[in-house]
Amino acid sequence: MKQVLDSRFLVEYFYSEDKSTQQKLLRKMAELKTGEGIIPSIALCETVQLACTKEGKEKANLVYLLLLTTGIKIESLTSELAKEAGLLKSANRNIPVGDCIIAATAISNHAVVLSDDPHFDSIKGIKRTWI
Repeated sequence: MKQVLDSRFLVEYFYSEDKSTQQKLLRKMAELKTGEGIIPSIALCETVQLACTKEGKEKANLVYLLLLTTGIKIESLTSELAKEAGLLKSANRNIPVGDCIIAATAISNHAVVLSDDPHFDSIKGIKRTWI
């Protein structure tokens, strides 16, 4: 089944200090490279922003390039996805718009969201999984 990566997964992938979690993340990333993974452009944006804040622009550029070369599909925010995310946001006022974009991406791809963020559990039609 396809999995849409939340920025929480990507942040843990680059910054987890727990050895057991790191190994699970590496296995999951290898699985996602087989065509099962989708990175929404908003998750790419959030991950690059965090890397820049934590370690500077050079590290942010490296994170960006690493994600581009994983072979995992990067899905841009289209006007249709933006509309669906807006509808989700309207129905789920306490959920950040970025999460609504990720949820809309999952819905359009018949995928689950790969995240440990419980926000996704309250969005109708979304299934969430974690490593």
